[in-house]
Amino acid sequence: MVKYICGVLGLNTETFAAGDCFDVYGLDSVGAVIMAGVMEEKFQVIVDPNQFFEAPSVDEFVAAFASGAPVG
Repeated sequence: MVKYICGVLGLNTETFAAGDCFDVYGLDSVGAVIMAGVMEEKFQVIVDPNQFFEAPSVDEFVAAFASGAPVG
């Protein structure tokens, strides 16, 4: 996720703060839909784009997604 976000937004992965909310980096609903699609294709998982707003940081999203618990 960090590589994807940084690549799309032109950010440095070394200075990206995974605890910051996605909106700090300008991830909007269109970006969330695209990122969900990329994750689905690359990792063969189902990602609802709304999950990025219910768990609004990389850290929160990954923790919720990895636990298998519903995000939000």
